[in-house]
Amino acid sequence: MARDNYIFENHAAIPSGLGDELSAFFRSWDDPHSTLDYLNLFAPDGELVFGPAVAKGRDAIRALREGMVHPTNGPVVDLEHTLGKCFVLAGGAEQGRQEFIVNGSIWYKLKNGRKVDADFASYMVFQEGKAKPEATFYQVYLDSHELMTAITAMNEGN
Repeated sequence: MARDNYIFENHAAIPSGLGDELSAFFRSWDDPHSTLDYLNLFAPDGELVFGPAVAKGRDAIRALREGMVHPTNGPVVDLEHTLGKCFVLAGGAEQGRQEFIVNGSIWYKLKNGRKVDADFASYMVFQEGKAKPEATFYQVYLDSHELMTAITAMNEGN
């Protein structure tokens, strides 16, 4: 049986039920027709850092994603994460705060059909919210050179 790529290799060891939250986040983020469920991971004023782009607040995070992932306009028309492991950082559980590092791989499909693969790692900080923990900070570490080069070439018609 094939492994569900949205389940961490160490999924059962992730505390506070966040494993399921993270899986739901990545499934929704990867859906080009997303109903915006991925925003539920973030606190209302949560911050997402993706390379040089910084988005603070759910509206800004939605705009950042929609500027990159769109089923028709692209530049990315499809993508898929494969989750590796989730690591809980020691000493980060002060007053309802929890810090994680996750890793895995991702592929992007551009609107010209080209597919680009990359490995990623992300650093996340969660704080207890009203109903569940919410991400207050999320930074993606990814070598985006190949992706950005491919997008530039596509936009230039190459």
